[in-house]
Amino acid sequence: MKKVEEEPLNDDLDMLSMNILVHAGNTRDAVVKALEAIENKQFSIANEFLATAHQEIVIAHGLQTDTLQEEANGNQIRYSTLFCHAQDTLMTAQSELLIADHLEKIVVSITEK
Repeated sequence: MKKVEEEPLNDDLDMLSMNILVHAGNTRDAVVKALEAIENKQFSIANEFLATAHQEIVIAHGLQTDTLQEEANGNQIRYSTLFCHAQDTLMTAQSELLIADHLEKIVVSITEK
């Protein structure tokens, strides 16, 4: 098996990927806490966690967008499994947040009846 020369793990793309993962992870953590609050009908607490989740997802999405714009401007970005994983995690966090937002509205509506 041929050994491939590895780039250092601390290059800019790896650091960016880790930052996306941190903020996407923070989003997911806040969503879980919001869902737990929704389960307990603690809607003001749920809204606080959802607000935090939205702040975190905006940061993570901005980091990804900046990188994709670089490539769109002709600056080739190397393939990175870590960046791919960060994008997958971001997409999952965005989906979970979207569902939590809607679920909160549904549960509030049902509870008020």
